[in-house]
Amino acid sequence: MDEIDCRRLGELLCDFVSGELGDDMVGLLEAHMAACPPCEVHVQTYRLTVTMTRRLRPVRVPNDVMCRLREALRGELPDAP
Repeated sequence: MDEIDCRRLGELLCDFVSGELGDDMVGLLEAHMAACPPCEVHVQTYRLTVTMTRRLRPVRVPNDVMCRLREALRGELPDAP
C-alpha cells in the first residue's frame, strides 16, 4: 500500500498513537497527515484526549447505574422509544 486515505488513518488511529505500528506504516500515516491538515488535527486531538483521560481520577459508578447497566447488557431493559 503506497498511500493512506483519511478513512484508513481513522482505522489505524489507536494503533498509531499507541506506537503499535511498524515504521513503514507510521511513515505512510505521517506523510498523509503532512498533506492533510484535518487528519493532523484529528490525531493531535486524539492524543490530547488520551493524555487528559489518563489524568482523570477514578470515580465509583453509583449502584443504580451499575444495576441498569447490567440489565441492559443482559437485554432486560425495554426498547427505548
